Amino acid sequence: MSKRGGYVVAILLVWVASMGWHVKRLYFRPAAEVLAEAARTIPPGTAYYAVYRGARQIGWAQMDVDTLPSVSGFTLRDRLILEEPLLPGLDPMRFEVSATLGPTFILQNFQVAAEGVPGIRHVQGEVHGDTILDLELRGDGPSRTQTVRLTAPIVVAAAWPLRFAAEREVKPGAEYELPVYDPLTGSHRMMHLTVLEQRTRTFPDSVTAEDGRWVTAREDTVEAWHVEHDLSGIKLRSWVDEDGRLLEAHAPGDIRLERTAFEYAYFGKNVPDGIPVRPQEGGERVP
Repeated sequence: MSKRGGYVVAILLVWVASMGWHVKRLYFRPAAEVLAEAARTIPPGTAYYAVYRGARQIGWAQMDVDTLPSVSGFTLRDRLILEEPLLPGLDPMRFEVSATLGPTFILQNFQVAAEGVPGIRHVQGEVHGDTILDLELRGDGPSRTQTVRLTAPIVVAAAWPLRFAAEREVKPGAEYELPVYDPLTGSHRMMHLTVLEQRTRTFPDSVTAEDGRWVTAREDTVEAWHVEHDLSGIKLRSWVDEDGRLLEAHAPGDIRLERTAFEYAYFGKNVPDGIPVRPQEGGERVP
């Protein structure tokens, strides 16, 4: 893989929007029924993120988690919108994954939609009996189907912070070797995960407008873990809070993601003309 290709893969991993994980139970204790009980303490909600290259904001991201009303499980929606290319020669990126998860965040089905990602437009997958993953892939060429035989249940990558937070006994210094399956490329990799530290972190929770600028009105304080991922020699670092949401993530190319208030993420530091509004479905700005 070229250096450019490696960077693109690294960014996609940071936003955790494209792949699934084979997770054997020995890597994450306690047992499944205790884990399911811990998972029920993970609250639903929406988290917003500003995406930066150096000091300049280049986009925003959003993560929605909800519980399924009729069965035990969760729905997840993870979205990344970049207003400029990550690397020369690429287009601005728009990336979204929607997934249905079981009571321990095990993947049941998912859809990925992408723009600005070479060769990829849409991926749809469904797991059958924890042993078969059926995929439909559509890109720049003809659509194709693929069947992948699984050796263990998979967790969609966008849900790994949720799964991590449900493991209440993780301490600094803990290390894990996790086999990774990427449905976009059909490849398998081994990811090494190390818990570096644990401490409280704060992030802007709400803002107010003053003299044409957004000003933080309230901050939220949470317990968080600093986690390093090592995937094929590419090291990424993330902060994950006790509710299973990313607080901060770093990737090559001086790219980082920071959790923040909606207005900071979507509009930046300046108050736009007119009445600020939230994005409609699909991310466009509406009056």
